[in-house]
Amino acid sequence: MKKLIYILEDESDIRDILSIFLSEYAEVKTFGNIKSFKEAMLAVIPHLFLLDINLPDGNGLELATDISKNQLAKNKPIVIMSAHAKGDDLQKRKEISAFISKPFDLSQMEQKVVELLEAS
Repeated sequence: MKKLIYILEDESDIRDILSIFLSEYAEVKTFGNIKSFKEAMLAVIPHLFLLDINLPDGNGLELATDISKNQLAKNKPIVIMSAHAKGDDLQKRKEISAFISKPFDLSQMEQKVVELLEAS
């Protein structure tokens, strides 16, 4: 069974690139806002979450906290990506498995996602 990744990113170009690139390793579902993401979470919990911080209808860090409190999702890896946040501060948060700074290197993204998928 192929693993599942949920990508929450408001910029469609980034969503598309990540979806194409990571589909080699897992089934990928993308979302442009928190509302549609939460609706999908009611039906299926993915193996890995890839979340942007700044979103049109909320904050990816708050969402990461919510995910970590969900009984079915709390042990799933959460990768945060942002152009504005500082990775050192985010790495200290227990619910975050990894931080990737934007603009990101696709090979760095690939390495981290594959590593976390294999561990999940």
